[in-house]
Amino acid sequence: MMTIKPTVARFAVASKKPPQLTDTIILADRVHAALVSLSNGSSIFTGCDEQGRPLQGNRHSYIFCESENALPKSIDGEITHITIYAPAGFEPEDQKTLRELSRIWNGNDLEIQMILQGFGQPQDYEGTDQQPGLCPLLARSRAWISRTPFIPTRHAKVTRAGALKRDASGLQIGSPEHDLLRLLDQEGFPRPVKVEPVAGTMLGGRQVPWHAFQRRRETGGGRQAANGAGYGFRIEFAEAVQGPVAVGYAAHFGMGGFEDEMV
Repeated sequence: MMTIKPTVARFAVASKKPPQLTDTIILADRVHAALVSLSNGSSIFTGCDEQGRPLQGNRHSYIFCESENALPKSIDGEITHITIYAPAGFEPEDQKTLRELSRIWNGNDLEIQMILQGFGQPQDYEGTDQQPGLCPLLARSRAWISRTPFIPTRHAKVTRAGALKRDASGLQIGSPEHDLLRLLDQEGFPRPVKVEPVAGTMLGGRQVPWHAFQRRRETGGGRQAANGAGYGFRIEFAEAVQGPVAVGYAAHFGMGGFEDEMV
């Protein structure tokens, strides 16, 4: 009988001074570096083959940071959980690496403890009830809303005369919404029936705008639009889709993440 490889590893986070969700991309970069080191360069964590060439299909690991609003310790928008998701699945040696990931450093010698809560599939954690450990990023839903900023990878297009270049639907080619739809299609999601901009996300009982988030990795590359601005959207599909939904620049490092709108 074939064993189904887990695709999700979920961690609780503990620290004397927990990092904020706005620092997601920084913390995810450091988690990534720790996993690459512990695994001696496993492709599921590096995203590259043995020759250093990028893997095709985005099947390697995504690192999602979460601030679960329903939990008391997220009162100031602190990161409460980190979920690592790899569509290709974690081999036994990758699972060993994840079990060894017990702490990382968040600058100034600040230790962050990583407490592995378990392995599984998105369906094992889907839902909006955060008290028993369910994860709104892994929900199954029709309506999704940005939790971390979507950072486009293309530039908005204009003609030589300065007029907007539009597609058949009237959207400006390369605009944030156009790029979002292109990337969702590229990842195999159906085209949303509704897309609406949102100005920020709720953290610590207040709305935090997208420009308050760190939006560039400390190391590594990745394509993003020239201004590196972040955007947010509410998207609605005709039928429920299984999370996670994450696209755009640094999606593997926590950016461009959506959660079930029912949260």
